[in-house]
Amino acid sequence: MNSRKPHVDWDILFGDDYDFFDLPDLTPELSEREAASMVKLGGFEPGMTLLDAPCGHGRHANVLAAQGYSVVGVDRDERFLAMAAAEAGQRGVDVDYRQLDLREMDFDAEFDAAVSWYSSFGYFDDETDRDILRRYRRALRPGGRFLLDMHSPYRHIPSILANHEMHVDVLRRGGNMAIDIQELDAEASRYYAEKITIRGSKVERARYSVRMFTAPEILEWFRTAGFSGTRVMNEHGGTFTVSSRRLVVLGIA
Repeated sequence: MNSRKPHVDWDILFGDDYDFFDLPDLTPELSEREAASMVKLGGFEPGMTLLDAPCGHGRHANVLAAQGYSVVGVDRDERFLAMAAAEAGQRGVDVDYRQLDLREMDFDAEFDAAVSWYSSFGYFDDETDRDILRRYRRALRPGGRFLLDMHSPYRHIPSILANHEMHVDVLRRGGNMAIDIQELDAEASRYYAEKITIRGSKVERARYSVRMFTAPEILEWFRTAGFSGTRVMNEHGGTFTVSSRRLVVLGIA
């Protein structure tokens, strides 16, 4: 049995190397498209109070605020929140940004909708993640909607089988490189990964792990957390299949 425990090197994984390697691909155009997907898949309407958790550096929260949503964005990372607030100021929009760990959310029927986007769920042990899901549920008013976006569990399996039980992503920025090495623990249904970044003579290593879910399993988690009318879909709102790139879940409070 795999003895590894869920772990994330948060400060390294989302530090300066994240800005250098990842941010260039997170363009304003992509954020606009993803926010539009949230609205479509979640059935959100302008004027709703919306919780974006975790909100990261605000790339979706600021777009949604500009579209007429009343947005609260929470994240554990003070640096990301400062980036989010600065962009909100540039856009001339008002977002209530708060430094808060998902495990400490204590909202009580305050929102019409909540969203967790960009594979931001499943980083802790199962007991903790189930508790976080219940916290999303408690944050919603009756009839409120929670939209969860995550990787499909089938996404990397062909690569893993072809590459000695590892999936490897390589990203180059000029002469610099970020290498993401993922191993799937099938028994725990969890990826254990190491991200190695090389910038000039500087080498950083960050470990992280992410829980993966089949459709029946995540539907059971939502049900036991108190959601009803839950459905799964692909990233376009269609039927979730083994070839889907994303697994999106919509739960009704």
